[in-house]
Amino acid sequence: MATLHDLLPRFWNKRAQELEEFFENAWPFTKVFDVDVKESEKAITIKADLPGFNKDEIELELDDYSLTIKAVRSAEEEVKGEKYYKQERSFGKVERTIPLPTEVINETAKAKYEDGVLIITIDKKHPSLPARKYIPIE
Repeated sequence: MATLHDLLPRFWNKRAQELEEFFENAWPFTKVFDVDVKESEKAITIKADLPGFNKDEIELELDDYSLTIKAVRSAEEEVKGEKYYKQERSFGKVERTIPLPTEVINETAKAKYEDGVLIITIDKKHPSLPARKYIPIE
């Protein structure tokens, strides 16, 4: 039968490994925002919820098959009173890459940001093909 003395190193090594993996992987600290992707016959429309950001804090990168949305906010607040002084800094960063369902025409991309919602519209490179008719063989 194993004694506590024998089990302790195994327990400690396992916990140390989990802690190391926790700090190596940034996923617990990554903030994700909601995105809706809608495909019509001629275009793709993406809606992203980015409340609290200003338009100039948002950056968009587009290639033929994906869209990356990045938003970085950095703010400082300084308050001075008669007997006190307070200074606070806040930093927030979100980033998400959305795979597009089809190839797009980059030059046609349009973006609009209003009330915390970013709306991007991009024309498709190859609009939907007409429906195909299957011919039965007799």
